[in-house]
Amino acid sequence: MGEDSGTYLRFMELAIAHRGVASVFAEAALRHKVMERAFNERLSEICPKSGLLQFPHMELAPAQYWQRNFFSILFLSIFDAIGITEQRQLRYGALLHGIRGVVTATDNILDDEAKGSVLMDLSGGKVLPNVLVMLMESGVVHEAMLDVCHDREAMKETWRSLMQALFALGAEESAEEGAIEHVLSPKDLLDQIHRFRGGGLLQLAFVAPEINEPHLRHKIRVARDGINHIGLALQIIDDITDFEEDLRRRNHNMLRSWIVYNQPDGPCDDAALAQTPVEKLKSPEIYFGIATQQVMQLAIEMALAGFARLHELGHPVERSAARELIQAMFKLRGLERLWQVYEGSSGNRQRPTPRVDYAEYLPS
Repeated sequence: MGEDSGTYLRFMELAIAHRGVASVFAEAALRHKVMERAFNERLSEICPKSGLLQFPHMELAPAQYWQRNFFSILFLSIFDAIGITEQRQLRYGALLHGIRGVVTATDNILDDEAKGSVLMDLSGGKVLPNVLVMLMESGVVHEAMLDVCHDREAMKETWRSLMQALFALGAEESAEEGAIEHVLSPKDLLDQIHRFRGGGLLQLAFVAPEINEPHLRHKIRVARDGINHIGLALQIIDDITDFEEDLRRRNHNMLRSWIVYNQPDGPCDDAALAQTPVEKLKSPEIYFGIATQQVMQLAIEMALAGFARLHELGHPVERSAARELIQAMFKLRGLERLWQVYEGSSGNRQRPTPRVDYAEYLPS
């Protein structure tokens, strides 16, 4: 673990100049790895035949491990900042890791895939291995709840609250399956759709702590509010990267809404946007340069507002460090071109951007 500690710290110091922030994230990444290793060992104990399970994420280099687990690591750093003990952080981490695994296995069944942090090596199709992994991970989730909940009633309330949150997310996801012909305004899209798709998904991390850490309830709610901002920002960025696919499927999309309602690059209604050639939709930063820059700025300002809320709780990521952190994530995801758009350029061309009051779009 000593060698791992130095490796993760060196990587984080390359990504973030603020040494204190780099140290916090390196330590949280190592705690996550400790949790994941224990989680995997428990799955191996449950599995009736040795050698069936594979844990590919445990072999990842620090940069890739941090990218794959960014939000889980961020949650552990938040739990630490608000005063949750390390032992209970690891238990909440295991609960979240298990839920994440169940969701991944479900997606694998729907998409006929085999991906994620836990794989089962069975000959034949992909459905049975994913079902078995899902069942085993569900068992570890319940073990984690037994560890964090004070009594049976708290456990029932925790499970019920988690299911209510997951059902709300699932209901929105199901509604998205049909073509969306009525384009919502950017503000309505944030309030009615993205608060479930982005913010709501990440707020799952605080369902169990809010119930089982009553002395920290106010801090947990502030942290949840900050994470909501960051989750919305992530969803907006995904809307830019998925612009062509969402337009083809007629899905909700922030850039689509921004172009249709605000038209900063010139008149363009949804019918005209639907007729735009695919190559233009794949490069919106070129053909809808001002709209893309404004939506990027909205996303980054929303993420910075979220980190500001976390900073109020004693988390070390203040505005300049948060900006470096976000920039590092863009780089790891191969999205440097979008970061350049945010900073005011597209390729080598400077683009003046009309002023937008982004505060009006922030969640209340």
